[in-house]
Amino acid sequence: MPVYYKLAATWGAHEGSLLLWILCLCFWSTSYFFLNRKKDVEFVALTLSVLNQIIFAFIAFTLFTSNPFERLLPIAPFEGADLNPLLQDFAFTIHPPLLYLGYSGLAVPFALSLSALISKKIDSIWARDARLWSLLSSGFLTLGIALGSWWAYYELGWGGWWFWDPVENAAFVPWLISVAMFHSLIVTERRGLYKNWSILLSILAFAASILGTFLVRSGILTSVHAFALDPERGVFILAIFAYFILGSLIFYSIMNNKLPGRSTYNMISKEFGFLLNNILLVILAISIMFGTLFPLIYEAIYDGEQISVGAPYYEVLILPFAIALSFLQGVGLYLSWSSTREFNFLNRVLIESFSLFIVMSLLVFLIFGTLNWGTFLAIAMFSWIFSGNFIDMVYQSSQVKELKLVLLRRLGMISAHLGTAFLILGVGIVTTFSLEREVVLQKGESYQLGSTNFVFKEIRESKGLNYSVQSAGIEIRKGGLVDEISAEKRNYLSSNQIMTEAAIKPTLLQDYYVTLGDQVGDGKWSFKLQIKPFIRWIWFGAILIALGTFVSSFRQTKRL
Repeated sequence: MPVYYKLAATWGAHEGSLLLWILCLCFWSTSYFFLNRKKDVEFVALTLSVLNQIIFAFIAFTLFTSNPFERLLPIAPFEGADLNPLLQDFAFTIHPPLLYLGYSGLAVPFALSLSALISKKIDSIWARDARLWSLLSSGFLTLGIALGSWWAYYELGWGGWWFWDPVENAAFVPWLISVAMFHSLIVTERRGLYKNWSILLSILAFAASILGTFLVRSGILTSVHAFALDPERGVFILAIFAYFILGSLIFYSIMNNKLPGRSTYNMISKEFGFLLNNILLVILAISIMFGTLFPLIYEAIYDGEQISVGAPYYEVLILPFAIALSFLQGVGLYLSWSSTREFNFLNRVLIESFSLFIVMSLLVFLIFGTLNWGTFLAIAMFSWIFSGNFIDMVYQSSQVKELKLVLLRRLGMISAHLGTAFLILGVGIVTTFSLEREVVLQKGESYQLGSTNFVFKEIRESKGLNYSVQSAGIEIRKGGLVDEISAEKRNYLSSNQIMTEAAIKPTLLQDYYVTLGDQVGDGKWSFKLQIKPFIRWIWFGAILIALGTFVSSFRQTKRL
């Protein structure tokens, strides 16, 4: 097994992953101290005391319920127990650290908010500091979620990029709340408003992080991501949740009426736009968490009777929120603080977005030969967000005479918003125009899917470091171009598990995706053939979003 898999194996099980979680918490605590060591000593010490309590709680959980050094086998296997074959992939070496950095990073704005409540120092300096850490944790969560989506796409052999798995949802919910939090902190920093709302969001974001930890480690969920554990361990996590979250909410409710910062503003203003954005994100997060927890609640109420909440619920749920949030991203940049009196920007945005909508619709029609309402909607949201951000950048450049200054000031925001636009377009098109067939072929036979021919060439056998391989050579023919890919079935020798490795031919506009099934009769094999248009645009958009948060956080560090 390669060295990097041996390293990743340390967090491949429950106990080791807790050590990684604690390491990430220590990283954030140390980073906070390093960047703030010359500031208000009492406030920094108070924040560090909260962070240290969180670290202590998880260390106690590890020591009492999840000792990573406990001997599990009476006799160690000669060649080692081996890492789960499903996790023997390079993406796994970086996916958990990124995700855990995002999860645990939410502890810093939580600690800052508690310190601010205790010391009553809820000002623009606090908001700026909290926003920095919320941006960083949101950026790592974005990368972790996106990498997990990409890993599931090519490793699990199903061709999907999001399953609405309970543990996927448990990562998505804190991401939504963290996005709402750093947007709220902008208003708190600039205008001194929403102080109570910003503090509440920091508590809810960390609460969602701990709740996600509970769902993964309690053993109450069935998921490809979940650890199979004794449910009693979940009780310990619930105790941590009760101490930090319920205690914080009680303290917040006591201090809430004492928080200053209430003011009046027009409904057509940046303040109201940010508030509406936050309300939408929080309601969406609560709705997703409700769908995740509802089967557990139902089973508890009806004596073990089971029910499931599938993808249709989430897909119907998320659409109106996506439309509303896209609209706000397009116009929010042009709104003024307190009150907006000039609306000339609407003409520019409408003309530009409509022009881009026509161009993109024609391009999609030329590529796929058809359009439907889902595609129109995705293109409309893409055009609105893209045009709103692009026009704003050009307009601001004409005002300050230098594009460079605008890019330095707004690059993070523009990158994140454009990333959202590309992600929405990718989701809309791959959902609408994906092609999929399950076929049985023998050597030399072909199958045409859309305008693409898939030809089964041969079956080859070989050996890897710790597995044997059967690989099918598949030739892809389209428009005079020929490419060959290999779909594999691997038998891991140590665990005697058979895993499927999909063959993927990526291009800018679409992926060609082949999964090797079982042998059916003499010389015949089953295959799953798929064409996934624009799917790479989803992860490109996610990278832009993460890049935007990191650029914005870098600018925040310059202001510390």
